[in-house]
Amino acid sequence: MNQWTRKQIMKGLKKKVPEIDFMKKSERFLGRKGGIWTYQRSWNWFYKGVPVFDYEAEEYGHVPMSEVGEKDPILQKMEIRTAYVDGVYREIHTWLEDRGWYPQWFNVDTLFFWPYEIEGFEK
Repeated sequence: MNQWTRKQIMKGLKKKVPEIDFMKKSERFLGRKGGIWTYQRSWNWFYKGVPVFDYEAEEYGHVPMSEVGEKDPILQKMEIRTAYVDGVYREIHTWLEDRGWYPQWFNVDTLFFWPYEIEGFEK
């Protein structure tokens, strides 16, 4: 499996979530090379009508997605806890993993994406 480059991930995220208005190289924040730094200045980043990133999703636990306004009948029945993995909407999280990347929260507004450094992914 080929691991996507940072440039490819940034372009792909922007295509999936056009509202993302802040994506920078991680070096500009932490000095650590190779990652992507995002900062939600506004909470209007959505994918298929659902917030893409939610730092506190795990805390909502068993609240049905229908209570937060989800219109999709399949998602309405899903609990928030199962809709998010590490505070990232499951479909986006899977998309990242399939391309050799993972999310890491810094705080409630700041989320980084990093490439996996494991065997099986070719750069």
